[in-house]
Amino acid sequence: LKLLAADDPIPALRQMAATGVLNAVLPEARNIDRLQTLCAIDADNFFTPDPLLRLGALLPEDAEQADALARRLRLSNAQRTRLSAMLGADERIFCYMSVRETRRAAYRLGPAVMRDVAMLRWAEDPKRDGNMVQWRALLPMIESWQPPKLPLSGEQVKLAGVPEGPEIGRVLAEVEAWWIDADFTQDEYALIERLKAVVQATVL
Repeated sequence: LKLLAADDPIPALRQMAATGVLNAVLPEARNIDRLQTLCAIDADNFFTPDPLLRLGALLPEDAEQADALARRLRLSNAQRTRLSAMLGADERIFCYMSVRETRRAAYRLGPAVMRDVAMLRWAEDPKRDGNMVQWRALLPMIESWQPPKLPLSGEQVKLAGVPEGPEIGRVLAEVEAWWIDADFTQDEYALIERLKAVVQATVL
């Protein structure tokens, strides 16, 4: 990761690739072009180089492979989790996301993971120069929002008459999806009423 912390690691990486060294030490590194673009974004926007994000830019979108690589490189548990998350995210992230779409994705991924994914998508954007303002606006939207906690528990679902087992998770997920679609505006009382309706329609 030390090399990836440099302002511009690309010349050294291309030299390593040309001589076969990169394939020997990091055969998973297939996206030097994406990393080069990410480094340019960092430089253009005065972002501090993020070695782990840059490692992610080098790698394919494969969470299991990222996890195996992190173990091989003896990264910390936190680094391994972060790397796997950014390369395994299945949310579609794009520069012109609405506030509502941004909140929904940040809730599902977590703001930190979403920011990593947004940076990777920015580096892949063929119109990234024209979309720079939108990408730059998206990042603080992600970083400034704290996802709320679902004000409903599995115990409450059980008390509503749902039998123990997978049905509790299914009903809770259905109510949560409704809450997300409502842009997290419904309070506990509204969720309980929704829970009652779901239980009445699908369980009882």
